[in-house]
Amino acid sequence: MSEQAPDRWVDHDLAAPFRRFDADAVAGLLAQGWGLVARDLVRLDTERDDTFLATLGSDTVVVKVAHPADDAALVDLQVRALQHAADRDPALPLPRLRPDTAGAPVRRVAGAQGEPRLARVLDYLPGSTLEYALTDAAQRRAVGRAAGRLSAALADFDHPAAGRVLPWDLQQVASLRPLLAAIGDPAVATDVAAVLDRYDAEVGPRLRAARQQVVHNDLNPDNVLVDPAGPEFVTGILDFGDVVRTAVVADLAVAMAYAVGADHAFERHHVDPWAAPYDVAEGFVSVRELDDDEAALLPDLVVTRLAQRLLVNSWLAASDPANAGYTARSVEHAARALRRLASAPAPASGVG
Repeated sequence: MSEQAPDRWVDHDLAAPFRRFDADAVAGLLAQGWGLVARDLVRLDTERDDTFLATLGSDTVVVKVAHPADDAALVDLQVRALQHAADRDPALPLPRLRPDTAGAPVRRVAGAQGEPRLARVLDYLPGSTLEYALTDAAQRRAVGRAAGRLSAALADFDHPAAGRVLPWDLQQVASLRPLLAAIGDPAVATDVAAVLDRYDAEVGPRLRAARQQVVHNDLNPDNVLVDPAGPEFVTGILDFGDVVRTAVVADLAVAMAYAVGADHAFERHHVDPWAAPYDVAEGFVSVRELDDDEAALLPDLVVTRLAQRLLVNSWLAASDPANAGYTARSVEHAARALRRLASAPAPASGVG
């Protein structure tokens, strides 16, 4: 077993509730800080910040106000990673930042209780959020290609805050064991504990020895916009909030974990639960090569990511009941996916 830090996540500010902005406050900061008049504001569900879709007549933007605990260095990491990727690969479908009236990409604003918070405005990207149940193999490969291009674009990026300690980093999974108590289903908790045991004994050391860089780290379907009729399928990659320096292969494993055919409609068409995730992997390696050791880690990392989702989302739902509808919604999907993979042999060959 690896050394654990039982209190590390219990007091971590990821789970800290906060008083959220309302639409009137966001309209005010848009007018004052960016000179923009919002005709309509719609809150978007997020884990940690306040995010609104703002309609400005014929234009639309996204407003993000960081969690009060997010300091300037962390927000700067997210902003600079986004800008770097866009500079390295201008054709990547990434939102561009709209500078405020002073020309700055981020503006300090007063929160609902007077606390300092950091706001930014980004271009709105068209498209629908990805639904793997509606995709074919070619479209899943397109998702993988977009992920691989983003990984390549960030390959030479670094930042002083990139070494952040984040529960969503697959290299931190061993320290999540105390969160098993937050999983309500004892059978699921037992399955997750078994994944942690294997991680401690085999997966973790191999992962820490793998190639490292700053990665997006959260290519879940809500962060990928698509247009089935478009030439590239993927029309947007959103939310750099979990960006971190970790293993390159971890970024792909995160994306693959969401492609496991865990919903019932998908199950009727995909007998092998590994098929769809490996379509994503095939697209990724077509633009960003993995070595044999990295490719061999993928099955374990996909399973580990599902366990991580169960641990962190169960804990977040218990810690912040007001936002439980958002944070708990992936728990059932992850539990089903973990059960499906447990009954199916992992691919024996490499990817690509």
